[in-house]
Amino acid sequence: MKRSVSVEIAGQRLSILSDEPTEYVAQLAQYVDDQVSELCSGKRPTAPHRAALLVALHLADELFREKDANRRFRARVESRLTELEAALAEHEKQLAEL
Repeated sequence: MKRSVSVEIAGQRLSILSDEPTEYVAQLAQYVDDQVSELCSGKRPTAPHRAALLVALHLADELFREKDANRRFRARVESRLTELEAALAEHEKQLAEL
């Protein structure tokens, strides 16, 4: 059931509808707010709206990299599983011949 969660990011109060637990949504918002704050207070301060766009781009990059890593991991697991299934079939064949 969707519920409204009130969060603040870069000084802007947002009301977010989510099925996720309130604490989870708050953690996400805090993470984004921390990233925006870091960009706004760095050596080269950035306006909050620009910082939010840069954070969005950074998070999209992280997501794409994680998806690619997950895809490669799954391919390795599937390959290994195929090898193990072939080895098991061979052992079963040898046992049947005994």
